[in-house]
Amino acid sequence: MTSSTPGFPLPGPPLPDPATGAPEVDPNAPERHGPLSFDGIRELDSNPPRIWTVIYITTFIACLWVLVAYPSIPFLSHGGDSSRVGLLGWSSRAALVADAGRAAAHEPSIQGRFERASYTEIEADPALRGYAVAAATSAFATHCAACHGREGRGNIGFPNLADRDWLWGGTPEAIEHSLQVGIRWPDHEPTRLSQMPAFGRMGMLQRPQILDMVQHVWSLSGMPHDAAAATRAAPVFAENCTSCHGERGEGNQELGAPNLTDQIWLYGNSQQAVFTSIHAARAGVMPVFGARLGTDAIRKLVVYVRSFGGGE
Repeated sequence: MTSSTPGFPLPGPPLPDPATGAPEVDPNAPERHGPLSFDGIRELDSNPPRIWTVIYITTFIACLWVLVAYPSIPFLSHGGDSSRVGLLGWSSRAALVADAGRAAAHEPSIQGRFERASYTEIEADPALRGYAVAAATSAFATHCAACHGREGRGNIGFPNLADRDWLWGGTPEAIEHSLQVGIRWPDHEPTRLSQMPAFGRMGMLQRPQILDMVQHVWSLSGMPHDAAAATRAAPVFAENCTSCHGERGEGNQELGAPNLTDQIWLYGNSQQAVFTSIHAARAGVMPVFGARLGTDAIRKLVVYVRSFGGGE
């Protein structure tokens, strides 16, 4: 296809005048009649590349083979089976039924082993561990990933499940109990429950005391701090905080009191974040999953959570 624009020469032989010249004949399609030029645009027919022809023919033959070899003809049945079969007798429905049957035959044995095994035995057995992780993947994505993330690395206010800092303990049994009863879940008496006082909001400490306490908390984890302020806050810490966090600030898993010495901060370690934690307190919650998921699913979730590399 070539074109002619005023002021630009047209490549190829000159075009005849459609009004006065002889009709132009396309050498590749001599049987074509009628003008070949329209408003300066020359239109000719050319054969497509030979490889295109080969591809078209090959594709057509392949389509015919698939049509007769596989179940691709609608409304046909074989032997009363509503699934459509081809010459090869293959059916995706039949393959699904066979695969499901093999899985069902295998599941009772490995499920029975899982139910009888302890957490130590499960984590030591690659087959049992892999079975639990595969079974719990969907449950974690549905119930846990929204807060803890797909890889369990948490977020501000949501614990990282891939480290070894666990408020209520990271043993399999402790994690199972947390999932069974939840954390600070309302109207559920067995739930794990702890509550840090809102020292500022309740008027227990004044703003200058809280600012000094921030420095003292930083000092416990080895962060840069104002030594004089930390010293002033030490007796206040001993009076108000050691009953839960311990004299050295190492926390208490029985009470869900965080370790203040490990530089792992659930709500951040900025001055504002620590000040807010002391002034207004924090009280994150986790739903009760015991009735929702059942013991078997929760045990598999425990193995899945520990597969992130965290726990104790």
